[in-house]
Amino acid sequence: MNKMIKTFLIVLMAATTTTAFARHHHHHHGTGFAIGAGILGAGLLASTIYDAAHPRPYVAPAPVVVTPAPVVVAPQPQVVVQTPPPVVATGHYETRVQNVWVEGRYVDQTTPQGAVVRTWQPGHYEQQQTQVWVTP
Repeated sequence: MNKMIKTFLIVLMAATTTTAFARHHHHHHGTGFAIGAGILGAGLLASTIYDAAHPRPYVAPAPVVVTPAPVVVAPQPQVVVQTPPPVVATGHYETRVQNVWVEGRYVDQTTPQGAVVRTWQPGHYEQQQTQVWVTP
């Protein structure tokens, strides 16, 4: 309890008790009030003295436990990757001759005097060797 409040209560009880006894001695009217006031004052005085002699221990507040909200994880669809079985290739490469069209083009030629002469060569077919996969 606050020290100032205790002091106020002690003064109030002392005044009430003194008034009660003074009234009791001088007037015989209201004796019940005077006795009640004296008992009340004595009780408050006793309570204040007890509180001053026996301070209440400090009680730490209970810890607050905060539990986070659960995280909902939706199941993900499963992706199945299947590798096709290896293909066993039966066959072999053969060299073959093919006729291939070669586009026309300009060809630069250098003369013995060092001049560059550009001449047109028209398109034509020529034979080329190519590798071809042959299966049985």
